[in-house]
Amino acid sequence: MNAFGLYARIIGVYDSGLMPAPAAPGKPATALGSYGQEANFGASAAHRWRRGKLSIEYRGSYVRYNNAPALDGLDQLLQITYREALLRHLTLDWKSTVGTTTIANGAFSSFSLPSLDRIGIPSDELFDNRTNYVQSRVDLTWRLTPRLSFDFGGDGFVVRRQSLLLAGLDGYSARASVAYRLTARQTISASYDHTYFDFQRAFGDSLLETMALGYSISLTREWDLSTLGGGVRVATLGLTQVPLDAAIAALVDQNFAVVTFHNMLYLPVAEVRLIRRFKVASLIFDYSSSVTPGNGLYLTSRQTSGQVAYSYMATRSLQARVNAGYNQLSALGQTLGKYSNVQGGIQVFYKLTGAAYLDVRYDYRHYTTQYTIGDAFLEMDSNRVSLGVGFNLGETPLVTW
Repeated sequence: MNAFGLYARIIGVYDSGLMPAPAAPGKPATALGSYGQEANFGASAAHRWRRGKLSIEYRGSYVRYNNAPALDGLDQLLQITYREALLRHLTLDWKSTVGTTTIANGAFSSFSLPSLDRIGIPSDELFDNRTNYVQSRVDLTWRLTPRLSFDFGGDGFVVRRQSLLLAGLDGYSARASVAYRLTARQTISASYDHTYFDFQRAFGDSLLETMALGYSISLTREWDLSTLGGGVRVATLGLTQVPLDAAIAALVDQNFAVVTFHNMLYLPVAEVRLIRRFKVASLIFDYSSSVTPGNGLYLTSRQTSGQVAYSYMATRSLQARVNAGYNQLSALGQTLGKYSNVQGGIQVFYKLTGAAYLDVRYDYRHYTTQYTIGDAFLEMDSNRVSLGVGFNLGETPLVTW
């Protein structure tokens, strides 16, 4: 069985609050606003064998700004997933995601995956800066009985940021879990994860040991709830600034010294996802508290995030989706204070005729941090408005969140 989809759009955009990375430490960052032209395109394909299934999805977006040529370019995302039943009770799952993006507000900065599944995919970026990334994930599931199953898997991930002021990332994760189905609607699980971050262009690394218990339940035909709770031990090595004694500061003409630190912290982790399905709509609530590799300026950090997303098919010709989310990073060791990010948006599609449709989208982002560039704290509001026309063939979904 085969499935295929294809879409393309020509869009006019306006971005306010574009923030390229500063040229050097301490240099001021200048926000820009610009109109531009954008072309979106993508394709998806799937093929099913008797024992396996392969799915491929590609998304691309080329933008050209009138007043910000440094941010012109092509954003791309390619995701490949493969599943095969190796034996009667043994299943292999593999997923690889590779992408490149510049703009920190919009479609290529919104992900619907739970945070623990996209640890190597950059999000909450401070600057509009070319960022390349790849993450591969493999799982081997052994179903011992109809109720009891074991999973063994791992991830590898790489992130590279163009700005020399922002750190890149190499890392891996290995995990094992066990799940037991209590009833047809309830499942409990236990998991262990071993994760390593190694930062590029910055001295430091982190080792995470996470243990958690999970519980999922189909409350009704319309409501699903999944939860995860546990703890993580974080061993972090890096550099930080410490204030100098006034007498020493006067001698060396510096107020701070850069020193090596090694922290061992124990933190809680949690994740909750609630899904409500309607006849022509769906509603998703997400909350998570975890440890992430940060955004290139903030390195290993505690992250707290929440998101709500609602999609609605009013008619066969009209679709819409609204989302809103909040993220907060607290660096583990760096003296940067907290980073807070609020973002949301709405996207509406209206079918014009045949495969052609009208696409209207608005994205908003506000972030603030106690990190200073020049003499000011870094704080920014960003708005993105787009309007265009496109066509959609096959089974590629119109809504691109």
